[in-house]
Amino acid sequence: MIGQVVGRYRILEQRGAGGMGVVYRAHDTQLERDVALKFLSPTSDDTARLRLLREARAISALNHPHICQVFEVGREDGRDFIVMEWVAGQTLKELVPAHGLPPATAIRYGQEIASALAHAHERGIIHRDLKTANVMVTPEGRVKVLDFGLARQAAASARDESAELTLTSEGMIVGTPAYFAPEVLRGAKASPASDLWALGVVLYEMVTGRLPFHGKTLIETANSIMNDEPPALPARVPAGLAGIIQRCLAKDPKHRYRAGGEVAAALEAVDSDSGPKRAALLGQGDQRKQQVLAWIGALALVVAVGVGLFALRDRLFPSAASRAGTIRSLAVLPLANLSGDPSQEYFADGMTEELITSLAPLPDLKVISRTSVMRYKGTNKPVPQIARELGVDGIIEGSVTRSGNRVRVTAQLLDAAQDKHLWAHSYERTMDEVLTLQSDLARDIAQEIQIQLAPGMADLRRENHPLNTQAYELYLKGRYELAKLTPESLKNAKDDFQQAIVLDPDDARFHSGMADAYVIEGQVLSSLPLDVAMPRAKEAASKALALDPNLAQPHASYAIALFFVDWDWKGAGEHARKSIELDPGYSLGHLIYSVILGAEGRFDEAIRENRRALELDPLSIMNNWNLANTLSGARHYDEARAQGRRALELFPDADVLRQLIPVICDRQGDYQGAIDAARQWWPESEGGQRFVNELATATAASGMRGYYGVWVKWLKTSTNVNASYRLAQAYARLGETDKAFTQLQRALTNRVSDLLWITIDPCFDAMHGDPRYTEIVRRVGVPPAS
Repeated sequence: MIGQVVGRYRILEQRGAGGMGVVYRAHDTQLERDVALKFLSPTSDDTARLRLLREARAISALNHPHICQVFEVGREDGRDFIVMEWVAGQTLKELVPAHGLPPATAIRYGQEIASALAHAHERGIIHRDLKTANVMVTPEGRVKVLDFGLARQAAASARDESAELTLTSEGMIVGTPAYFAPEVLRGAKASPASDLWALGVVLYEMVTGRLPFHGKTLIETANSIMNDEPPALPARVPAGLAGIIQRCLAKDPKHRYRAGGEVAAALEAVDSDSGPKRAALLGQGDQRKQQVLAWIGALALVVAVGVGLFALRDRLFPSAASRAGTIRSLAVLPLANLSGDPSQEYFADGMTEELITSLAPLPDLKVISRTSVMRYKGTNKPVPQIARELGVDGIIEGSVTRSGNRVRVTAQLLDAAQDKHLWAHSYERTMDEVLTLQSDLARDIAQEIQIQLAPGMADLRRENHPLNTQAYELYLKGRYELAKLTPESLKNAKDDFQQAIVLDPDDARFHSGMADAYVIEGQVLSSLPLDVAMPRAKEAASKALALDPNLAQPHASYAIALFFVDWDWKGAGEHARKSIELDPGYSLGHLIYSVILGAEGRFDEAIRENRRALELDPLSIMNNWNLANTLSGARHYDEARAQGRRALELFPDADVLRQLIPVICDRQGDYQGAIDAARQWWPESEGGQRFVNELATATAASGMRGYYGVWVKWLKTSTNVNASYRLAQAYARLGETDKAFTQLQRALTNRVSDLLWITIDPCFDAMHGDPRYTEIVRRVGVPPAS
């Protein structure tokens, strides 16, 4: 066909051939430019023709400097063809030498391929056949991704799916076997994650000159992909690049990057630390050994997420600021640990928490708390779904690496509703600069999403206390253990905080962590008596506040201790409000203030504060529990039950919630409802079931008197000091007022914290005029109703 004219295209030379047809270089006689003409083979059937049209549709939706463009589709003498941009140069397959490319070159090519994939994925297009033979490198050294002939829409219609089956035959895998992702080999549909696996293969091939997985047959190759780890990379490959390749080649797709933009940002970070600069950092010794030692001795990197996380975004994405202007709520998804060492997970989790902490004080910005976002660690849920579940319109995700004294983070901001990248960037700092990171980060994000900084925000930058990095690493470990919420993890957390305090007793955060540990131990897990846990929490919080009165967390911990142990209503309210004032995004501050307001009977305010806590931390068990409890205290029983059921749907195994609906029914006087709920939700222990059965029998026979008679019988055998309050409730319901007051006096002697809710408890409504009741309320210190 050389010299033949097809339409307005004169064929100049044949450049390639494959199963689908032949590719020629041709000249457009009208526009005076060279183009690529791809003809189907003469024997092609309707399936091949449909594939050609699909390729044209796929590429025509893309307009990116690193993707080969399509110009038109035509038909000549019964043969179909596609006209594409002519790309001169060599494929990566031809270009990569046996020993591999220099890492810096591979990083640059990888960035351009990743950005091309990001562009395609954002438009719902999956390549499905990314390989070195489909990546062209121009004489100027720029990458062009070719051959979207196997591409498909990520969200295909039923009609498209039907066509897909026709094209490939049911169960048939399309693409090039050595680049298949494990899940695709198992029969799953190709996805952006499988494209990123292929990118990992391409990166590996670029730096080594060989494929990471191979075999003599397709079956052997598939077995290697699904079961083997790739051979170790050469020592000349930077640790950052090795970590990126490792993550792309994770067998489980949910452990890979979420999008090509994140890979591009991570590669940019590695690129910024190459050449002489990197050599100076690592010195002249064994680089691999130093990389391992750097991770083992990982210093405090958490706050390093901060400065410049989103710097240079205008250069990369000029319109980002305008697009991000509508963001008023954010979730920071757990940052990925690129160390390849599971023992460093505390590190990435700690950075996530510190990033949240640094963003939360921004005015007019809702930032979801750690408790909720950590439930998405390792998830493969789509970003729009996560955003809906958390009630946010922006998502930040990223990863972190460290080499010596250098800290590097990659991050991207996503428009949650559309799952689009607004900007992505990588940033590097030294540990010496860590003290300015949080305030710098707050400013950067405020500017990006166009939020006006609050007065006094500029003062956040001032900190003269030098950071003890060894102590700070222990603090991070303590926070990581604290979040596990088990008695053993609480012990580990307190040990870590105590060691940090010994190393640096003047850092308020370490004392604040200790206060939080005691609050959880006493109030949440009940693994330490309240009269032991709360004074210790109060002492630790006091030390934190003496060192830094502008920390929101110890104010909240101090409020909890004052309220539940000292019964200091005024002081507890002041510290709760101060916590909210310092950090409006701190969920626990709103929660403890809601608890105090509810106990005072100020239900509208309490419910408002609780709903704010839920907005900030929607997947917190305590936030959900307290809202149902507060609604019940306000005697909105139907609404309280509905909230309790919603909470149980989220946390079906939470004991505190399993017991909630029976309590609400009990307060309402719906004793059969309480029994039915107890059967459904209470632990299925032998004693618990026997108790419920006895309640049911007595209630059926004698109604309320039978119901509370069983309660009295069982509670009288209890050695728990808290049983006295519940026994007083039962006697009050039975009309045995003197016995009720006897038990209330016993509860008062033992300072049972349930007494804090005595004025809103419906069981004692009939006793309000009794002087004995008035005296108990006075001694509990409940403020008079306003």
